[in-house]
Amino acid sequence: MKNHEYRNGRLIQTNKKFSALTKKQKDWIQQTLKERYIKTMKYPDVKLKPNKRDQILEEVYDMIEEKEIWIPFGEVKKYYYSKISSFIRSHRKQHENLNQ
Repeated sequence: MKNHEYRNGRLIQTNKKFSALTKKQKDWIQQTLKERYIKTMKYPDVKLKPNKRDQILEEVYDMIEEKEIWIPFGEVKKYYYSKISSFIRSHRKQHENLNQ
């Protein structure tokens, strides 16, 4: 059991992948990251600065831990950075629809 350890009386898998989460957990994490990212954006086509991106990531990871969803920070970070461009695209589409 080299990839498992006990934390708070629970056996935790230390090499868990994002894809191993349930659909409900993945959807909640994705929606929370997206809402926070879009709420922080000032302009629809501009990426956030690295310190703002990292702040959002840390806040959402704290929320993940509060919900007792175990996923390594690196997995959430990798997923988050891969989704930033889609967050910007969806925000741009929403912004265009509001202007029409």
